[in-house]
Amino acid sequence: MTLTIISERNDTAQQAPRWRGVLRPAYFLILLVVAVVAIFTAVGSSYQIYIVDTVLLAAIGAIALDLLMGTGGQVSIGNAAFLAAGAYSTVWAGRAGVPFPFDVIIGALVCAVAGLVVGLPALRIRGMYLALATLAAFYIAQFVGQTYQTDTVGAAGFIMTPVFSGTISQQSAKWAWLLVAVVGATIILASWLRAGRSGRAWRMIRDHEIAASMMGVPVARYKLLLFVISSALIGLEGGLTARFIGAITYDSYTISLSISFVAMILIGGLDTMAGPLIGALVVTTLPIFVPDIINLVGSSSSSSLNAGNYAEIVYGALIIIFMIKAPKGLTGAITGLGKKAQDAVADRRRRNESSQP
Repeated sequence: MTLTIISERNDTAQQAPRWRGVLRPAYFLILLVVAVVAIFTAVGSSYQIYIVDTVLLAAIGAIALDLLMGTGGQVSIGNAAFLAAGAYSTVWAGRAGVPFPFDVIIGALVCAVAGLVVGLPALRIRGMYLALATLAAFYIAQFVGQTYQTDTVGAAGFIMTPVFSGTISQQSAKWAWLLVAVVGATIILASWLRAGRSGRAWRMIRDHEIAASMMGVPVARYKLLLFVISSALIGLEGGLTARFIGAITYDSYTISLSISFVAMILIGGLDTMAGPLIGALVVTTLPIFVPDIINLVGSSSSSSLNAGNYAEIVYGALIIIFMIKAPKGLTGAITGLGKKAQDAVADRRRRNESSQP
């Protein structure tokens, strides 16, 4: 009890400087995203802005999954389930007369409750068994979504009214700025959670769960909190994606979609600030650039028809490569190269100083 009180006092005394130090890079990352969006919305085509919107949407879910798997160490391959739950809850709220953005907020809240339910098995199981539990949640969500769609509108799926007016380019640009705000808020929230007591508890549970429990960390509470927050954010992405695309069908939410989000955080780098954004950029744009590369060695018709399959093969190979050669992802590799460059400069400086009389 005494140790807990002392820890809380130390946290209170140090949390403001620590959070300011952690949020400073977050602000820089947000400014970088704002600059990229400003350039594309000013000079880019409607298709290029659409790609930017897609990357920003993927970044929301990638940040949430990185918080769950990277910081908390909880394995999950049921991301498509929460995307579907967020999308269909948003559709249901919209059909009930709830305006935007409150319908999306309802979708996020529904996913928060679903995350609480899915997180209950995590109190007892870990690793592959937990992954199988989240996989079961995927099949349940797919069945519920298919049943709701079939009973309501049939195989054609749901069509939603556009959120913004104007030309396609204008609508995409408006969506880009809205998503920048959402991504920025998500980055700040994730950075704040990682820097605080929750982040330290999640990492301790991730690395030494038994020791964390023996030290008085409420493991069950922190695990459930992690599932609730990450599920709500993924559901938020699902609702925003439903409103962005405007056409929702249950067959859009597949296991491949779940694996692509795992690929994002593994390629970008686990438990990092910029990693989910980098991974979202790489995985989202692969289906666009892979056909151009395949065209160099194959027929254009084949590459166009199988672009998605080729992209899955490529980021599957990237997952294996990064797990073996760069476990910390692109972010860790870039940081390592920067450190090596600094060490080389420092060594050269020391040699120069030692050679001088």
